[in-house]
Amino acid sequence: MSALSARPVKSSGKKNQHSRSHYTLDINDIIVFPDIAHVPVLPPEPGESWYVLTEIKENRSEPDFPVFTVEDKMPGKYWKVAFFTDNRWEDSKDCLPNTLICIKNGKPKPFVDGTYGYYGIYDVSDFILLPCTMKKLREINEYLCIRYKDGLLLSCTVCNQPVQMGCGKCKTRYCSKKCQKQDWPTHKPICKIFKTLHIWNRTDWG
Repeated sequence: MSALSARPVKSSGKKNQHSRSHYTLDINDIIVFPDIAHVPVLPPEPGESWYVLTEIKENRSEPDFPVFTVEDKMPGKYWKVAFFTDNRWEDSKDCLPNTLICIKNGKPKPFVDGTYGYYGIYDVSDFILLPCTMKKLREINEYLCIRYKDGLLLSCTVCNQPVQMGCGKCKTRYCSKKCQKQDWPTHKPICKIFKTLHIWNRTDWG
């Protein structure tokens, strides 16, 4: 098994501008979004955080706990994620195959059955569930990076006109209700993904 990182020194990606007008989030950053080979073995220091991105492959729930087989950013590397929250069945009800469990400050651990996996999740603040695959997350992130590089991040996503208003949740830009209504069937299922990526883009990871 690959060695684990003792402590991240600094992000390998570009300096985050912490602004809605800049988008430089790097999903491949192994410090901010570590895979199994780069997860720190020490707890985060004050002000430090990371997310482990895992895609659900199978529901392997047991009588007492929801358990899922997941694949992390390293293709072909499969692990367990188990929920131990107070309302574990309710908290995990939307955990379906081909969705992402993003685990904050996640670390691998051995389970009582002798297998090795990613955590227990003990609190709802420990994870974000995104309704997409890893491939789709990368595609949306790349789309936002290209919009920024092309100077269109603050323009209407439909007609590319400069605009200040946007989606109430994720702030995707629209110049009019007409453009927003036109884009809604496409935007609705991925709104949470856009919102999360924008939050991560403005996060100071320590």
